[in-house]
Amino acid sequence: MARQAQAGGDLKARGAIVDAFLERLDEVVDRCVDAIVGGIGSYRRLGDSVHEEVRTAVRGNVAGLARVLSEGRDVGPEHLRSIARVGARRAESGIPLDDVLHAYRLVSRLCWIVLSEECRRYEGSSLEATIEIADALLRYTDRIAIAVAEAYAEAQRAIVREQEGARREFLADLLYGTETDPEEILQRAHTYGYDLSLSYIALVGIGPEREGHAEAMVAVAVAKLIPEGAAEPIILAKGEHTIALIPVDPSFDTVMMPEKLVTELEGDWCFGMGGPEPGLEGIRRAYLEAREALEIGLALGFSGRVHRFDDLLPYHFLRSDPALAERFVDQTIGPLLDYDARRRGELVNTLEAYFRAGGSVKLAGELLFAHPHTVAYRLKQLQKLTGWSLKDPEHKLRLQLALRAHRLAQARADVNGSY
Repeated sequence: MARQAQAGGDLKARGAIVDAFLERLDEVVDRCVDAIVGGIGSYRRLGDSVHEEVRTAVRGNVAGLARVLSEGRDVGPEHLRSIARVGARRAESGIPLDDVLHAYRLVSRLCWIVLSEECRRYEGSSLEATIEIADALLRYTDRIAIAVAEAYAEAQRAIVREQEGARREFLADLLYGTETDPEEILQRAHTYGYDLSLSYIALVGIGPEREGHAEAMVAVAVAKLIPEGAAEPIILAKGEHTIALIPVDPSFDTVMMPEKLVTELEGDWCFGMGGPEPGLEGIRRAYLEAREALEIGLALGFSGRVHRFDDLLPYHFLRSDPALAERFVDQTIGPLLDYDARRRGELVNTLEAYFRAGGSVKLAGELLFAHPHTVAYRLKQLQKLTGWSLKDPEHKLRLQLALRAHRLAQARADVNGSY
C-alpha cells in the first residue's frame, strides 16, 4: 500500500509539474527562440521569415516533450517524423549540422531550467518525479538528436546529388555547346567557382578501369600539382574518359602539367592535351583538341603517355574531312584492304611493319614473326596490287599517309557515339 501510495504521489507530482510547465509554454518558446537566434550565428543570418519557422518548430518540439513527460513513454514515431522534417529543412537552409544540434540542446537545457523551477515549486515530495522527468528529458533529447542528424544527412546527400547533377549539366553545356546564352554559362560558372575569363589547357585521359574512381583520382592528383590560391580546375568523368580543364597560371608550369599528372597518378594513364585557349569558345576548342589528340595517339600506337594536339597536326588534317580521307584510302590501299578481307591476308600489317622497321625487311619479319622471304614476297605482291613502288619516295609517303588515315578512321568509328 505504501508503495502504491508513493507511486501515485510521484505520478501526481509529475503531472502537476508538467501542467505548470505547459502553462509557461509561450515563455519557454520565446526564451528558446531568443537563445537560438541570438546565440547561433547561422540562424541569425537567415532573416525573420526563417525565424518564424524556427518558432513554430520550437513550439512543436516543446509540446512534444511535454506529451512525452505527461504520458510517461518514449517519443512517438509521428513526432520523430516531424522532427526529421525540420532537420531536412535546416540542411536545405544551409545551417551546419553542429548548429542544428546545438539549437536542440539549447531547447532541452532551457526546458530543463523551467521544469526544475516547477519541481522546486511543487508543494510536496517531488524528488522521484524530478528524477523521472530528468531521465525522460535525456532520453527524449537523444532520440530527437539522432532523428535530426539522420534526416539532415539524408537531405544533405540529396542536395549534393542535385548540385552534382546541375554541375554536370553545366559542364556539358560548357564543353559541347548549346543554345544557352554565353552570359548565362559564365554566371553559372561563377556559382561553381570557375573563372572562364582565363585561358585553359584541356586534358582528356583514359586510365585503369576503376568504376567511379577515375574522376576523384584525377581531382586529387591535380590538386597536389596546383599551388594554393590558384584558380579552380574543372574535373569531369565522361564515359571512359576523364576531363581536366586547368587554368593557365604564372605560379606553376601549366605546359608540363600532363607529364606531372601521369607521374602523380597510379596505374597506366594516357592523356591528350589541347590548348591553352582563352574564353568560352577557347575552352571548347581546347577540349576537342585534347580529345582528338588522345584518339590519334592511341589509334596510331604512338609511344609516351601524353599526346599534344599541336604535335599531331598532320594527322588532324587526315581526320578533318572524313569523306576525302576515305576516298584517299580507297585509291591508295583499297586493293590491299580488299585482298586481306577476302583471303584473311596480312598485306596491310606487313606494309605497316615495313615502315615501322625503317624499310628493313629483316626487322619487319621480326615484328611480324615471319621469315624475311615471306615479307619480301608480300611486299612485291602489294606493290603489284596497288601499282605503288616502295622505291619511290612520293609513293612511300602516299602509302604511309593512307595507312595512318585508315587507322584514324577505324578509331573514329570505334568511339563514334561515345559523346
